[in-house]
Amino acid sequence: MGREAKGQKDPLEAVATLPPLEARAHEPPPASGWQAAQRPDESTGDTVAAPPPGTGATRWFDTVAPGMPQTDGAASRWRWSLPLLVVALVLAATARGVLLRAIVPAALAALAVALAARGRRRPRSPAAQASRRGLSLDGDRLLLHGEDGVAPHALLTTGERFGVTLLATPRRDHLVALLSSSAGMSCVGASFDGPSRRAFAALLDRASVVSSDEVGLEAIGPDGEPIALSPAALAALLDELTLRSPGCLERFVLTDARGAMLSMDSRELRAGGRVFDLTAPLEWRAFVFQEALGQAIAVYQGTWIRQDTSELVLVCLLPAMTPAPDGSSAALGPLDRGALRDLRLMQGTPEGPPPAEQRVAIDRLLMVPIRSALDRAPRPAAQAPRARA
Repeated sequence: MGREAKGQKDPLEAVATLPPLEARAHEPPPASGWQAAQRPDESTGDTVAAPPPGTGATRWFDTVAPGMPQTDGAASRWRWSLPLLVVALVLAATARGVLLRAIVPAALAALAVALAARGRRRPRSPAAQASRRGLSLDGDRLLLHGEDGVAPHALLTTGERFGVTLLATPRRDHLVALLSSSAGMSCVGASFDGPSRRAFAALLDRASVVSSDEVGLEAIGPDGEPIALSPAALAALLDELTLRSPGCLERFVLTDARGAMLSMDSRELRAGGRVFDLTAPLEWRAFVFQEALGQAIAVYQGTWIRQDTSELVLVCLLPAMTPAPDGSSAALGPLDRGALRDLRLMQGTPEGPPPAEQRVAIDRLLMVPIRSALDRAPRPAAQAPRARA
């Protein structure tokens, strides 16, 4: 959802004394697709580099109807073509008579070839693309194009520092890429069925799991419509973005209304004017608290962090429903350890409200990715062990 923080209303303002966040950023290129992108424990550079060869051409990504799982078109065509080829071979080898042994197998083989070749279309012309809704990566700008020739909206510029935060539902049937850049914060999503979950398992494994009721997972664009891609198109888009900036999947870059940085990469977390080194020992814990707002009671989740003399609490509203680890385990299966760990990271013990001067308001979609990064950081010897699946 294209959401620049200005104009958003949130009861958290009264609690954290900070207005909602305004997304800002800057970053770009070097090489390697998302599958070869560096893992969270590897260092990533933030230097601006020239776009890799061939990135000057415009890449087009069609949007699809939201909530409709999409599979790779070529794979789908071959699933129908291969059985026809097998039947043709069996008939040619075992059938009796010219009709069954030659003509029918030839017809089946021709049909299989036609199915396999179907859908191989020529690239759309710019005029044809202009009449469709979709995304284009034109030079260093990622643009959202509306239908009927509406002027495109810039989602980010790869020539500046930017971040891509991957979020998934507990069942990993929906994935959202949260984009943060100088153009604001926006989301691009995709739905996955069983075959596509298996085909793109490596991509889904890199996503932090959040509760299914999060509004941000609807990936509403600035035009009020969802920005939904097929799994293959979303993977291709992420591949292009990681070619431009290999560390973008481990980063978000924001500034709050006071101008203080709120950013994170594989090495450090900046919030509330403080810098936390994620490669050095630090303390943190998750908790929940409630406070009265007029006649209502608001429930919040907090993440307390301390390293040396720096101490703060990241706060946001608690989702309406936080999945329980026991209920989710049966649905997820025993092998999705990353999802089980993230669901445990959502949990927090009840505590009293933290001091207002220590609070930093954040978008709640970022809470689990931040806790996941803190969970990977070294712990002081006296701190409790990290969350495990």
